[in-house]
Amino acid sequence: MELTIKYGRETLAVSLPPDSSVAELQEELEKLTGLMVRKQKVMVAGKVISGRSGSLAAAGVKPGAKLMLLAGAGAPSQGQAALDAARQGRQQALERGRQQLAERAAQKGIAVAAASAGHPSAASMAQRAEAWSKTGIAALRDLKLAQLPAELFSSSVAARVRVLDVGGNALTALPPAISQLTALQRLRLSINQLGDEGGPWQLLTGLTQLVVLAADDNRLTALPACIAGLARLQKLSLAGNQIASLPDGIGCLQQLRTLGLRGNRPAALPPALGGCSQLVELDVRDNQLGVLPPELGQLSSLKLLLLDNNRLRAVPPEVLTGCAALATLSLHGNPVTAEELREMPGWRQFDERRRSKYDKQVDMKVLSGGFDEGADINEFEHWNS
Repeated sequence: MELTIKYGRETLAVSLPPDSSVAELQEELEKLTGLMVRKQKVMVAGKVISGRSGSLAAAGVKPGAKLMLLAGAGAPSQGQAALDAARQGRQQALERGRQQLAERAAQKGIAVAAASAGHPSAASMAQRAEAWSKTGIAALRDLKLAQLPAELFSSSVAARVRVLDVGGNALTALPPAISQLTALQRLRLSINQLGDEGGPWQLLTGLTQLVVLAADDNRLTALPACIAGLARLQKLSLAGNQIASLPDGIGCLQQLRTLGLRGNRPAALPPALGGCSQLVELDVRDNQLGVLPPELGQLSSLKLLLLDNNRLRAVPPEVLTGCAALATLSLHGNPVTAEELREMPGWRQFDERRRSKYDKQVDMKVLSGGFDEGADINEFEHWNS
């Protein structure tokens, strides 16, 4: 039977034999979306399908049916709670930014159109361009832009822009002219519609001054090998895409300090990642990781490793023994247990660093809900429920 599944912004097509069970449908959905079976809530005609052992037909699912897939409710893990808080913080910051922009515009007598009112006028864009050339900061977020304005690439602006924020628009591609922004150090492309064909990565690697690149919440499925050309990159944020793998060239980013890949689809990390000798923070929560490469143990500067909501049953001993600076290791929502972690080589040294971090927080009268073993105490409750 052919089924149509609505999952967030995605519409999935699933083909199954007519006598398939609910469990078989859920397993297929896990492969397509990365959402674990235990977290799935599948609905048909407004009702939640129950009984994994039963057939789809018995559950009222007919050929050609349209279903809805939701993430199941329940108490969030520590990692998921932090993720939700971060999302809420970003939304609040976005709203504050909009208010500040409107206030500044009112003070200067500049008519700035709100995002809901449509694109900015030509006069407004000209005024913006004049400010860009003076400050080196081009803020174009939340303007419903389908393409970047020509004013950005004028001779008086292009060579002076150090910061470009075009987040929250409707961009599907970047123009070749992006390579003219030779002084660019920070580029934010988050919350657009950029796919693999719309990101001129070869041109971006020509931006030799780039230090921060954020392309969260787009439609990227792959990261090209030419990313290795961004030699000065210190922060790379790609959360909320559909990236299935990382190229070996990632290990050439010797200055990289923060790598964010939350909410993608990789099943493994490349051993070459161990070459990012300056990496301090690695966030790979909410993916499909089944194993970790021992080469991660080469990351001697790594302090924060977030692995929540993956499929990990073990952590290479090299990570605990080799990552000498590691103070935060979060594995909630994985089948590995705290008891298993405590039995691994290197745990004692890691535990001393972990406790030292929280001792300092207590001394400063700051208590954290994160003081736990870094993994789930009871595997049955968190993995098989």
